[in-house]
Amino acid sequence: MPFLGTLSSSWMRMGSYSRLFIPIFAVIAVVIGARYSLLIETESADARLRYEERAAQLAANLAATLPELTGRSGQAAAAALLNRAFERNADLAHARWRREDGPDLAAAPPPRQALPDYPDWLAPLAGLQPLHQRLRVPLAGGAAGTLTLWYHPVHPLNRVWRALLQQAKLSLLNVVIIYTLLGLLIFANRRMLRRLDEATTRFQNGEHAVRMAVRGSAEWRAVATTFNSMAAQVQALVRSLHEQKERIEVTLASIGDAVITTGLDGRIDSMNDAAQALTGWHGARACGLPLEQVFTLSNNFGSRTLANAMRDIRAGGPVVRAKNQTLRQREGVSYVIEYTAAAIRRRGGGGGLDPDRAEDAVEGVVLVFRDVSEKRQLIQQMSWQSQHDVLTGLPNRAALAAQLEQELALARDGGGLLAVCLFDLDHFQRVNEQGGHALGDEVLKQAASRLHDFAGPRHYAARLGGDEFVLLLPDLPDRAAVERALERLMLLMADGYRAGPRALSVSASAGVALHAGGDISADSLLRHADQALYQAKLTGRNKVHYFDAELDEQVRTHHNRRTEVRGALRNGELCLYYQPKLDMRAGRIVGMEALLRWNHPRRGVVGPADFLPVVEHSDLIADIGDQVLRQALRQLDAWRGLHADWVVSVNIAARHFQKPDFVARLRTILDEFPEVPPSMLELEILESSALQDIDQVRAIMLECQAIGIRFALDDFGTGYSSLSYLKRLPADTLKIDQSFVRNMLIDRDDLHLVSAVVSLARAFNRGVIAEGVETVEHGAQLLRLGCTLAQGYGIARPMPADQVLDWAAGFAPTPAWRRAAQLAEDGGHAPSPLPARLP
Repeated sequence: MPFLGTLSSSWMRMGSYSRLFIPIFAVIAVVIGARYSLLIETESADARLRYEERAAQLAANLAATLPELTGRSGQAAAAALLNRAFERNADLAHARWRREDGPDLAAAPPPRQALPDYPDWLAPLAGLQPLHQRLRVPLAGGAAGTLTLWYHPVHPLNRVWRALLQQAKLSLLNVVIIYTLLGLLIFANRRMLRRLDEATTRFQNGEHAVRMAVRGSAEWRAVATTFNSMAAQVQALVRSLHEQKERIEVTLASIGDAVITTGLDGRIDSMNDAAQALTGWHGARACGLPLEQVFTLSNNFGSRTLANAMRDIRAGGPVVRAKNQTLRQREGVSYVIEYTAAAIRRRGGGGGLDPDRAEDAVEGVVLVFRDVSEKRQLIQQMSWQSQHDVLTGLPNRAALAAQLEQELALARDGGGLLAVCLFDLDHFQRVNEQGGHALGDEVLKQAASRLHDFAGPRHYAARLGGDEFVLLLPDLPDRAAVERALERLMLLMADGYRAGPRALSVSASAGVALHAGGDISADSLLRHADQALYQAKLTGRNKVHYFDAELDEQVRTHHNRRTEVRGALRNGELCLYYQPKLDMRAGRIVGMEALLRWNHPRRGVVGPADFLPVVEHSDLIADIGDQVLRQALRQLDAWRGLHADWVVSVNIAARHFQKPDFVARLRTILDEFPEVPPSMLELEILESSALQDIDQVRAIMLECQAIGIRFALDDFGTGYSSLSYLKRLPADTLKIDQSFVRNMLIDRDDLHLVSAVVSLARAFNRGVIAEGVETVEHGAQLLRLGCTLAQGYGIARPMPADQVLDWAAGFAPTPAWRRAAQLAEDGGHAPSPLPARLP
């Protein structure tokens, strides 16, 4: 398509005004052409209609009048009638009246007939052609006449032409107006473009303050505003660059680091004040001298000289860094410095924004060096800080280890008794939880201050971390001296603490390990003190406990067993057995209690009494409890899929239950099993653990019950509860301890106690279930007392989950229990058969 390519090229070479005028002219021409075509069509149709109507009317009038004109006088009258027709109808070109019984009467147009004003091309476009009419007119006596009329559309065509001329004048006026307005617009734009060009030129010439006046049309006001905004930004950027350059120059003159720059010839170009001070050379005298003459090193890279390093950098080599270099000042004073040398590169192509520029060329070398004496002091300070606790200022664990080694060495050389005392603030976690870490930090600082004051210059106090502190008491004569010192210290540590307006009572527990000679490591002494501290906390806190070698073996065993349990949890060796709960009156299964077991790889199935006591006072018990909840809910989900809707009870340890995030963790676990209603899960807590902090336990129980969780108070009757405690604890069910149930058939006190618990549950509108049902008579007696729910070995032993459904399928209600329940409802007395084991 060469033609289109040429046309496109020519079009692109045209000016913007030409490309504006030509399309507008073309559009106007097309619009005018369409308008005149429509005008001709409309006017012609209207003229043709009137033309034909007049012709038809004239023919009808003549045809009605001419037959009445007869004889010689009639011919004259007919001629006059035709002439009047010419006068009244200018379009009539020729007329002829012929009677069959008389001569023809023809009439021609008068000499005044109008001549055409329109051009020849209009008639074909208008579609108005001459009209010929021939009418046969009946006469009297059976004769007939013929009326022939010829019409020429001169007048209709003249009217169409005049209408076109009139519209042409209006169109020409419109075109003139349009191009006049365009010319004015273009003139205004050209003037604005000249203003923009002038402002841009001035701006390029460095007049960054130039601005355009914001006037004219909205578009040009926007252009002026944009230019002004751009100019202001560039002006601010240039000002910022100038300020940055000035700051760099000031910085180089005032920074602590010394800076020397050289050219490619290795001679100095500039030095800042720090470089002049360190080298002893004045900048004016040093400029132009070789670098090696001013910057003189005595231990320079071993065999590699500074000159070689500078030569490599000038050749485009990498940055050179060196430490622990000795700089000799001009006057002979030496400094230990570290320096960095790098190339100064010139931007290729004259600007950093040019993508086609050549690689940066090396223009010189910059040498930055500093005196490291202050740095060495800082290192010493950091070394001190690394040996001390930031919060309290006491020596930390690392410093304690070094000091303890020294004290042990002195003790081995006969320096007397050494006591290692490990302190721990009692219930410090509650201080953090209730008052925040700021309050806890204040307590720690006050405790550290007391310990430091007590230690004085003879003893040594340190902080291990958290709320643990260590006090070393060296060179004491005997244990009695240690006890007297610690008695005073315990009173001092238990004195009230004050943080702002708050007064706190915080005590401490202490574990003590004594060393009177022999070969023992520092780690062993600290471990012994830690074991003693553990025992002090177990015995009631605010106590001092001394390490016992016999107890050490027990603690080791305890620790090893705890580690073994942790491994069992990690390896998935802990599993759940399930013991059914029955409604003895209805003879149906109402739930299962999940009981923890350990599938030990060597010992087989191990009950919880053999391993839970070693972890119940550690956070490991919470991890085990979370796994038990997950296993129980997973089994609940599986049973519900088999239409076995049993409530599952899970025992929760006190340490787990009272953790601040217990409810949040429980919600997370429940969310993992969305198909299990929370009401199908029952949590059992020991009565004794619930009484440790009844307000906290009550709050947690209420929050869990809001989710839908049920609660049972386990081993009820074995603690020290009162009716007020029972009222405050929102437990749904009381579980009668198996020791009372097992002996109630032979011990009237136990029987009365069971009866009292059942009555108590009924009075407080609580459910009640009995544990330890081992015989038919146990169940019958419970039914007579009004307790219908029971569990025990007499019903079923705990079993793995895969055996529960088979047991449930083969379960049959005990008839004796049905009879006992019926007699109890009727107010009778069931016989008391001898105790017998259930099959």
